[in-house]
Amino acid sequence: MKNIILILGLFIIILSSCQQMDKKENLKIAFIETTDVHGSFFPYDLINKTDANGSLAQVYTYVKQLRQQDSLEVVLLDNGDILQGTPVIYYANYVDKSKIHPLAQMMNFMNYDAQTIGNHDIEAGHNVYDKYAQEIKFPLLAANAIDSNTSQPYFKPYYIIEKQGVKIVVLGLITPSIPNWLPEYLWSGMYFEDMIESARFWVKTIKEVEKPDLLIGLFHSGLDANYGGANSLSRFNENASLLVAKEVPGFDAVFSGHDHRKQVYTIKDNDSNEVVILNGGSHAHNVAQVEFNLHWNNEKKAYDKTASASLIEIKDFAADSSFMAKFSPWFTAAKEYTSEVITTMADTIFAKNALYGPSEFVDMIHKAQLEISGDEISFAAPFSINAIIPQGNFTRANLFNLYRFENFLCTVVLKGYEVKNYLEYSTDLWFDTTMNAQGNYLLLNSEAPSPYHKVNLKNPYYNFDSAAGIKYEIDPTAERGHRVRIISMANGDKFDHQKTYKVVMNSYRANGGGGYLTEGLGIDKRAINHRIVSTSKKGFRDLLGEWLKKQGKYFKAVKLNSWTINTY
Repeated sequence: MKNIILILGLFIIILSSCQQMDKKENLKIAFIETTDVHGSFFPYDLINKTDANGSLAQVYTYVKQLRQQDSLEVVLLDNGDILQGTPVIYYANYVDKSKIHPLAQMMNFMNYDAQTIGNHDIEAGHNVYDKYAQEIKFPLLAANAIDSNTSQPYFKPYYIIEKQGVKIVVLGLITPSIPNWLPEYLWSGMYFEDMIESARFWVKTIKEVEKPDLLIGLFHSGLDANYGGANSLSRFNENASLLVAKEVPGFDAVFSGHDHRKQVYTIKDNDSNEVVILNGGSHAHNVAQVEFNLHWNNEKKAYDKTASASLIEIKDFAADSSFMAKFSPWFTAAKEYTSEVITTMADTIFAKNALYGPSEFVDMIHKAQLEISGDEISFAAPFSINAIIPQGNFTRANLFNLYRFENFLCTVVLKGYEVKNYLEYSTDLWFDTTMNAQGNYLLLNSEAPSPYHKVNLKNPYYNFDSAAGIKYEIDPTAERGHRVRIISMANGDKFDHQKTYKVVMNSYRANGGGGYLTEGLGIDKRAINHRIVSTSKKGFRDLLGEWLKKQGKYFKAVKLNSWTINTY
């Protein structure tokens, strides 16, 4: 028996030695992240009819150059939010009849190694992302998206990549805030765990079971845990990437996404280990890159690691010719589909005007929402602030200037006093109590550059809701909670604070997006569904296109002038 144990022990030692001998003594590995690509696959913008500043076609040129370096191993990762955002991906999701999803074909062609799913990928619907997950030749990750039936991850939690004997583990996490934004049927069959709690479990498992040489976090979540007034100590934080990197020791690098903010820097985790933090921004304008130089330390039986990180601008790289040759038919078909003329715009309208008061841009949305739904009151915000809808032919592609992502129309029942409080909440996000140096009351952020607009806004413009169907005024200088005065219904009828009104809004807002219903009105998240009395079967972008067609050959967008900014 002792001889058997001795032989077994020698075998383990020999096996361990062989495994160490398989390790490359010196190796350089580059990790490349694309994130929040949002359908930017080709070097042309079908919405604005201009050349694009970035695309996967151009990213592929850069990646191929790296792969040609004999001394460098390359790992290509995507961090989610790729299945929505342009006419091209809309066409692939809902119109194209290809057996294999065109994006799956593209990502396989580029030889991606792993991908984390994002919230806008979930928004595309089960039919899209479940099919896509089956067709890609690499894993779709999200350790904290849990299958309701099995209590196991709905997607793969992590993935092992080996490069010349070096064992790499990529752990994927998704922002857990999806139930606050999306109708449940889009994420049915799953629930979302807190990112920190999930990371603690999986990092412990990975260390014990896999014993990787490198651990990479691929998190579709931002870095600012206090974004939007969130409490960084609360569970289910929307933007917990930095929290995970600090509080869950073991990561060599963490790629973040979701917030579209380009970032490269290094922190120390709670065990004083250095962690590289990167975010490539959005729309393939840049990729985030970290290179690890690995040197085997025989005494420690582990690699000594040095890292260098950077953002690579993509606009100056030409589109890869083989990529374009293979996938141009997809682009051409999408271009033809989205070139259909819906109406003719009488004037050019600008989304940026919506920052300062009633605008043709948002009031067109209000008018459409009220007429499509038949409801009494409409809430809407600009979902793009730099968009310009030009005079002349208005095509399917132009609809993406109004609504870039898939959304639905919901009818929500609110009491009159809740309508008033809803607008108070919006006013507090939107307007300061004193005039700024620019001569207006916009609430600005003087501490950091704005990621949203050339105007340095403190809060995101897509949370600046106005109303139609009622007449009201805002006094930004008044005491908070008393800045909005509702005068009447739009037709002159009395507005009743105790009456129940049918209010139309997009599904993002109706499901809690922006905190209007939960924080602004204090409605328990579990009770929101009881307030939603109907949801459109079609996406609002399609409904808006149908509505515009019915307006006739020419359409003139006008201000409804439902509200004014007054000071007393």
